[in-house]
Amino acid sequence: MKKGSMVADIKQGQPVDGIFVVMSKRLNEGKNGPYLALRLMDRTGEIEGRIWENAQDADNTFEQKDFVYIKGDALSWQGLTQVKISEITRLTDEDLADKDMDMTLFMPATTKNRQGLWLNLLKFIKNIKTPLYKSLLSGLFHDKQTINAFADAPAAKNLHHAYLGGLLEHCVSVARLADVVSNLYPHLNRDLLITAAILHDIGKIDEFTFASPPIDYSSKGRLLGHSMLGLATINKVTAELGLDEDAQELMTLQHLILSHHGQREFGAPILPMMEEAIVLHMIDDLDAKLNYLGSLKSGINGAGYGWTEYQRPYGRYFYLRGEGNAEGTAAKDAAVQKNEEGKDASVQMSLWPAEDNE
Repeated sequence: MKKGSMVADIKQGQPVDGIFVVMSKRLNEGKNGPYLALRLMDRTGEIEGRIWENAQDADNTFEQKDFVYIKGDALSWQGLTQVKISEITRLTDEDLADKDMDMTLFMPATTKNRQGLWLNLLKFIKNIKTPLYKSLLSGLFHDKQTINAFADAPAAKNLHHAYLGGLLEHCVSVARLADVVSNLYPHLNRDLLITAAILHDIGKIDEFTFASPPIDYSSKGRLLGHSMLGLATINKVTAELGLDEDAQELMTLQHLILSHHGQREFGAPILPMMEEAIVLHMIDDLDAKLNYLGSLKSGINGAGYGWTEYQRPYGRYFYLRGEGNAEGTAAKDAAVQKNEEGKDASVQMSLWPAEDNE
C-alpha cells in the first residue's frame, strides 16, 4: 500500500484514499447522535475528518498519533474542506515496516539539500583556528548518531524551521550570518561566534521527539529547555575529551549558548554580556523571523505584495511579496549548496573526511 492521498491535494467533491496520522480525535454529540471529529495530517498539512456512522465503535479502534488508512469523500463544511470518512483502519508498527513507509511523508522536511548544508558546515569548521573549539566540534560530531540527529532534528515545533532538517538549515544560516558580521567587524572573535552559531541550538536534538510524527517536545525538553540541554552536551564532551574546563574560550562559548535568546522572558537564563553574544542573539532572531515570514508567502497570490492573515505570535499582519520568483530562489539555493571546488553536493554524508581527522 502506498501513501495515497496527500492533504494538500484533497479537493472538494473528490474521493480520499490514503494513510494519515491522527493529530487529535474527539467524540462529540450531534443532532443525529454521536460523531467522531478527527484532525488528520501528513507532510503537506492538516485536515478535518468526520466519522458519522458507528462513531463510538470507531473511537475504540485507534488513538491519537496512530497511523490510519482511511477512505472517504472530501466535502465542503462552512467553507472549509472536510473528509467524510467511510472506512478507517489503524496501522501497526509491523504494518508500516512491511509497507516500508517513509516517515518523511508524514512530517514536513527542509527543501534544502541536507548533504549540501553539511558541506557548508564543514567549510566553517575547517576554517576555525582555536584548538579548543576545533576539538570540541570534532568530539561532538564524531559519532554517526549525533550527525544523523543534528541533520534530522527540527529547530522548533511550530514557528521557525519547524520541520525535519530545520536545525541544520538554521545553524548553517546563522553561521553564514556570523561569517558576514565577523568580516564587517573584524575585532569580533570570529571563531567564538562561528562555533556558537553552529552549536547554539544543539540541545534541540534532545528537546524534541522527531523519529515519528508528530514533532513534539520530549520530557527533558519541556522541563529543561534546549539551552540547558545544549550546555550539558557541551560540558559532557569537554570532560570526555579532557579539555580545560576552566578555559576562557569555553566559558565565553557557554555564555553565548545560555544567552542567545536575548531576554529572560524569551527563555534566556542569562542576558548577553559580550559583543559576540549580542551578535549571536540578533542573527539567530533574524534568521528565525525571516524563515517564519517566508513560510507565510505561500498564502500570497502571485509575485506581487499582499497581506497575510493576522499573525498572533507577532500581534500584526504582514505585507509580503508572493512566491512568483520561487524558481529563481531555488536556483540560488542550489548554487550555494555546491562545495568550494564546484562539485555537486549529492555525496555520501560525512562530517569528518579522513584528511580532517588530524
